[in-house]
This record gives sequence, C-alpha cells and structure tokens, in this order.
Amino acid sequence: MIHLPRPAGRLAVLLLATILTGACGADISSPTPSSAISTLPTPTCGGLKVQIAAALPCDRVAEIAVAALRDRAPQQLARGVAAIDVVLSECPRREVPPQITCGQAKLVQLVTVTFGPAASSGFIEPSLTVAVEPTSGAILGISNPLIR
Repeated sequence: MIHLPRPAGRLAVLLLATILTGACGADISSPTPSSAISTLPTPTCGGLKVQIAAALPCDRVAEIAVAALRDRAPQQLARGVAAIDVVLSECPRREVPPQITCGQAKLVQLVTVTFGPAASSGFIEPSLTVAVEPTSGAILGISNPLIR
C-alpha cells in the first residue's frame, strides 16, 4: 500500500473526481454527487482512549477508508459523503459486525461513512463502516448496516 502525504492524497482525490466528472460530460462547477467526493467532511474521532504506538492519525485512517470505498463501493460514494466518524474499538471475535475479519488485530478503527440522500440508483444504505487496522492501515472488512 502506498501512503501518500496528506496534501498529495487530497490532490489525488480531487484529480480523480475531476477526471470522473469530466468523463461524464458534467459541469464540475455544480455540486453533483461525483464532485461531492472531493469535498469530504472533516472526520470526527472517538472511541477507546488508549495509546497505540505508531498508530495512524485519525485523518489518515479516514482517507484509507474512503479510498477503500472508492474501490469497492463507488456507487455509494457517488451519492456524496455527509459525515465520517472514526471510532477505536476492541476487535474480539463475535463482537464486531460479521463482515469484519479481525485476524490477529486486538483493536480496530471503525470508520462509518454516512452518504447523501439515496438516488434512483437503488442503493439505500445510509452508511457503510470500514474497519481499518490502527497501525498498518490494512482493511479488515466493510460492514453494511442492512446486513446482519
């Protein structure tokens, strides 16, 4: 995994959104779902308060989660992002959503990305939660609140 510095990562997201919007022939000056990707809200950070050596900062964890959704759920992300909440949680088996595979991880950053209004695309999930390992940034899974 390539870790881009924060400004370069934001530039890459903006460039990707511009390319995708331009490819569709849309006006990039209007607030469309495609251009909403480049204007992500500031993540809120919470959860357990423990010191983790070499832990990634909250903003970086949020960037990793959004990048995972860009790859795995681009239709959802195209609806726009209303909020990003990052919560540090314990990761014992059977205590996290079934789509999350903790492996050897004891702690996990659960990044809940709340989307804009559902369009006629048929995607109705209000949010998806990406589980990120706090030090490596590895994706441990993506949880859909409508699947239990």
